[in-house]
Amino acid sequence: MTMNANLTRKVIAIGSTIVIALTALIGIPIKTYIKLVNYKPHCVEVGPAVWTAYMAKAYTYGYIKMKYPTWNNSEWKALVKLWTAESHWNHKAKNKESTAYGIAQVIDTPIGTPAPLQIERGLAYIVHRYDRPSVAWAFHRKNGWY
Repeated sequence: MTMNANLTRKVIAIGSTIVIALTALIGIPIKTYIKLVNYKPHCVEVGPAVWTAYMAKAYTYGYIKMKYPTWNNSEWKALVKLWTAESHWNHKAKNKESTAYGIAQVIDTPIGTPAPLQIERGLAYIVHRYDRPSVAWAFHRKNGWY
C-alpha cells in the first residue's frame, strides 16, 4: 500500500469518526441504524467501511450523553474498562467459549451485527441487569464476566 493510500484511509477514518460522533449527539445514527438493520439476525455491516475502536468509543460516548445524561464520568471510565476487557472495542470479537460477539460481548448477538447496534444493545443489557456500568465493571472484576 502506498503512502497516499494510507493517508487516504486515515483521513476517511477520522472524518467518519467525526461525523458519527456529531450525529450520535443529536440521535441520527440510532434511528437510521435501527431502521436499516431492523433487529434481524441476518444483519449486514452498515456505516463506514473502516470501523475502529476510536469510532466505537466516540459513538458510545455520544449515545450515552444523549440516552443516559445522568451518568457521570466515572460511569464512562467503568464502561471503557469493561468493554476493553471484554473485546478491546473490536466490533468483530468472537468469544470462543460462548455465543457472545462484538464490542459488548452480549450473548446471542448475531455475527455481522453493526457496531452501533452492538453498542446500543450492550448498554441496554447493562441497564437491565446492573443499572449502570460501574456495577457491571465491579461484577466483572469479581467474576471475569458480566
